[in-house]
Amino acid sequence: MVGVCAALVSGVLIGPFVKRFGERRSLLSGLFFGTLGFAGFALAARGWMILAVIPFIALWGIAAPAVQSLMARHVDPSSQGKLQGAINSLRAITGMVGPVLFTQIFAVAISPRFGVNFPGAPYYLAALLLLSSLLLAAYVTRPAKNIQPDPSVAPSESP
Repeated sequence: MVGVCAALVSGVLIGPFVKRFGERRSLLSGLFFGTLGFAGFALAARGWMILAVIPFIALWGIAAPAVQSLMARHVDPSSQGKLQGAINSLRAITGMVGPVLFTQIFAVAISPRFGVNFPGAPYYLAALLLLSSLLLAAYVTRPAKNIQPDPSVAPSESP
């Protein structure tokens, strides 16, 4: 089901979604859906609940193309390759660190040695990280305010 939902989002939904709502809203929406999805996984007490949350995790896929497009607009054409390389390097690093981090959090969260029974802990952390990303993305992509010149200040004249 995860594969089917992810394929539908990436193959059918991303293009029209970005076209209709723009890159910023697509990025924020994708991060919001991912946050909901991970929080839903953390709260799921039954298997059907996991199935109900999978579409939200799939909609998280809207964020990646939007953020990549937003970043590409702020880099000159000769640096596009460097940007794509940096993005892929970050993905590779998170692909290595993520599994180790989340499995260790899961081990501690269910360990009788620590007296904690909190199996959703890795998903709560993932939701918190995505929420932080959402807030940061909302801040850095906010529209610039139109700055109007102060009419009380006379423009300086060049000699």
